[in-house]
Amino acid sequence: MELPIFYDEAEEWRHAILLYEAALKEVNTKIEILNSEFKQAHRYNPIEHVKSRMKSPESIAKKIRHCNRELTIENVVRYVNDVAGIRIICSFTSDIYRIADAIKKQNDVEVLKVKDYITQPKENGYMSYHMIVTVPIFLSNEVVRTKVEIQIRTIAMDFWASLEHKIYYKFEGNAPQSIRNELKECAMIASYLDNKMLGLNEEIKRYLPEEMDDLQEIVVDPIRRVPIEAYGTLTEE
Repeated sequence: MELPIFYDEAEEWRHAILLYEAALKEVNTKIEILNSEFKQAHRYNPIEHVKSRMKSPESIAKKIRHCNRELTIENVVRYVNDVAGIRIICSFTSDIYRIADAIKKQNDVEVLKVKDYITQPKENGYMSYHMIVTVPIFLSNEVVRTKVEIQIRTIAMDFWASLEHKIYYKFEGNAPQSIRNELKECAMIASYLDNKMLGLNEEIKRYLPEEMDDLQEIVVDPIRRVPIEAYGTLTEE
């Protein structure tokens, strides 16, 4: 990843990228451990999947200009909070807060900012839970706290956000009002679906004996993506 305008500061920029990439690895590892703990302790996997990315140089430059700041490495580090980003996709809205609380409780994680777009959605209907955190990166001669943006959302929220982004991109951010109205209505439908599925999940729990809770996980073949019991025991090739 290169930022052409930083030719004279190439070494400093490479150092910054090293820190951001290391921070992504740190947070990814934390999330993997939390997910494994949930599966072991509760026989329940609250995380569907995790995505991570580094912001493109073009997006960084655009964000700095939007903040009316000079495009320097110092300003990028100070004012751009999402150079390194991780998105956690959950099954239910209750899982979002469960995971967020678990992350906040980690001793080496410092939470700088939280934006709850679930209790207070954006005007366009966007819903997600955002956290800006820092984690310590231990280098050979120093420890540098480095920022990572964590977004936590349900499958329905992620589906809506992904398609909304693609549609707005086609209109270069200036979609007709009728399109924006339709997208907002779709966001409301996605939210309704989330609430219905959460309610259904809570109702199912009432029907299951407590002693059976740890036996509810279905083992899934990672290749065929169907329950193993549906076609018998896997054989080694």
